[in-house]
Amino acid sequence: MVSVFVFVLLLLSPSERDSILTAHPAGAVAWEEMYQQYSGDTLRCMDYLLLVLSDTDRDSMTVPVLRDHVLGALGTRYSWFPDLRDSVFLDYLLEFRISSEPLSAYRSSLAGWLDRRLQASPDIFETASMILDVVTSNIALTSSTGQLPAPTQIIPMGQASPEGRWVLSCACMRSVGIPVRPVKGWFPGADRNLYYWMEVWTGTGWEPLTSSMPPLQYVKAAVVYPDMMNITYEYRGTGILILQPLVDQVQGWSVELMIPSGEDTVSISGIPLDPFLRNEVELGAGEFLLRVSFEQGGETIGTWQQTILITTDEPVTIDLTEAQYAIVPLP
Repeated sequence: MVSVFVFVLLLLSPSERDSILTAHPAGAVAWEEMYQQYSGDTLRCMDYLLLVLSDTDRDSMTVPVLRDHVLGALGTRYSWFPDLRDSVFLDYLLEFRISSEPLSAYRSSLAGWLDRRLQASPDIFETASMILDVVTSNIALTSSTGQLPAPTQIIPMGQASPEGRWVLSCACMRSVGIPVRPVKGWFPGADRNLYYWMEVWTGTGWEPLTSSMPPLQYVKAAVVYPDMMNITYEYRGTGILILQPLVDQVQGWSVELMIPSGEDTVSISGIPLDPFLRNEVELGAGEFLLRVSFEQGGETIGTWQQTILITTDEPVTIDLTEAQYAIVPLP
């Protein structure tokens, strides 16, 4: 196999690996065992994951999980494109986390499950569409039940929440070598507003794969998981919300961005806002609600809300000190 990493990733030195693993001893045994067994591109993949994984995933890593994802991704890298670019491979094929599901090995199991249910097609988008149909026809939709199960746990249950079915669909696609971007988006309307879809790499760009959803040009905010990159601008014209930070950095403040939903509101949980930093957020045109809250000793002292109208190519600036002085008046 041609070396897949030229400039994107250089091998870590033994001392650099030791330094990282010493700082995260919980999962060090699994990583060290894998480092002793493999070399070349497999080693480069492991180094990449060691650098970019969250502390929790790095510490929880096991040999079966690491082997399944690294060898699985490398084994399917050239299934569709003989020259798949490194950035797409690393972030959307080697990457195994979809949302907040448990760390697990799923590639080989899901590939076997799909092999008995898919018809061969030379077209990557058609294959991705068939995978979505397989998941939809085999996994009934239920309401959310708390913690997400692992992809391979969903199949024997035969049912999943919308987020669970989204996780399974994306995991299935990566298992057969399809680079996929998991996207979560919020729409206006009286419904719950939140939808899940995925984008498939076609060789030149990302093509949305959607089903039973509003048209994407009406999305108010869209975020790629798990890195939380805001891609709203890829679907429609956007304006910019600018939040000037609080002056008094007392813990207990929180800022929440919401969409009106009939008589209720829906929180855009995929775009975190820091009350102590200047935030710039691209949003689709329309009405939003900004809520600032202050808690002390486990008790909510007060909240401040303001309706915001976002228009295309126009900035809207909100100074959060207005909320601070409204909730905690000056002496």
